[in-house]
Amino acid sequence: MSEPRRQSPRYRDRTVILQTLDHGEITVPEPAWCIGHDDDLVGHLADITHNGPVITADVLTARYGRAPILEARLTQAPHGETQPESRPLLTLRVEVDATVATEDGRHLTRALRAAAARLDRALDELTHLRGERR
Repeated sequence: MSEPRRQSPRYRDRTVILQTLDHGEITVPEPAWCIGHDDDLVGHLADITHNGPVITADVLTARYGRAPILEARLTQAPHGETQPESRPLLTLRVEVDATVATEDGRHLTRALRAAAARLDRALDELTHLRGERR
């Protein structure tokens, strides 16, 4: 079996030309917030996903060291088969699993506030991109 092929996207004004296994070469609209498709594998049309930059927040504790608590990004899969996303969404993972003393607990609450502020900014952008009112 051969190795999966990497995309060789060609970018034009607000569009990107990609290869698909089921539709050949296609041109799709490319949102300004998408980080591109240079590392994507050639797949099916339904697999094409636009992703924004990763938003992160970490906590630094004496007991556990540095640990990620938030990872989020704008995403859109306009050609998805089961749930096409005509407008962008925010995908996120928030994870905290710790037993803390007072100092590390304070570090954690500060990190959670920073994570919440980053999520608020991302949601403000998402609201704008979806044409919604806040």
